[in-house]
Amino acid sequence: MQIPPMRPTFAIDFPIEPDLAMSRLSSLVDDKDYPIDGRVAGNHLMLVIPPARRHFWSPWLNLEVHANLSGSLIKGRFSPNPSVWTGFMLTYIALGTILFFILMFAVSQWMMNKAPGVLSLTPAPVVIALAMYWASLIGQKIAFDQMNELYDAAMGAITQNHAPRPDSNETRLGAETDGTMSQAYPSPEGSPAP
Repeated sequence: MQIPPMRPTFAIDFPIEPDLAMSRLSSLVDDKDYPIDGRVAGNHLMLVIPPARRHFWSPWLNLEVHANLSGSLIKGRFSPNPSVWTGFMLTYIALGTILFFILMFAVSQWMMNKAPGVLSLTPAPVVIALAMYWASLIGQKIAFDQMNELYDAAMGAITQNHAPRPDSNETRLGAETDGTMSQAYPSPEGSPAP
């Protein structure tokens, strides 16, 4: 069984020059009528859901455009809001530190020929970490439609197709409306199942 990633990624080759790919992606961000927000910096692009529709688990899609032999390599990574991601990582670091000190204290008790009773605290940080990981997977399922929306918008901009607006009844870039990633392009590796 494969463990789902906390931040699904994908990489797609396109037979167009990197500057053209970046120009097309930048036009998506510059289009004030399209319901996707974003920022561009060099060969990096960040797409986000507009604030009116954003929630705690709303995804951010970070894209990088690189040159390769066939034209452009588009690398994408879905993640939550950076403040959410930072909070999760700091909590994991804190739990790891707590677990480290529990184990060190247990070793010192054992070396003094005392019962390492502090080991009874060991499951608490592990259970909290597993609960946080489980919550992140639930968050990915909640944000799945918005992940599709960002992915389809980016792929539509690169191929110069325009993804339908989220409030329309159109099918996204030739995909079936069953909650799966767009069939018109490769699915991001590690994207959560609906």
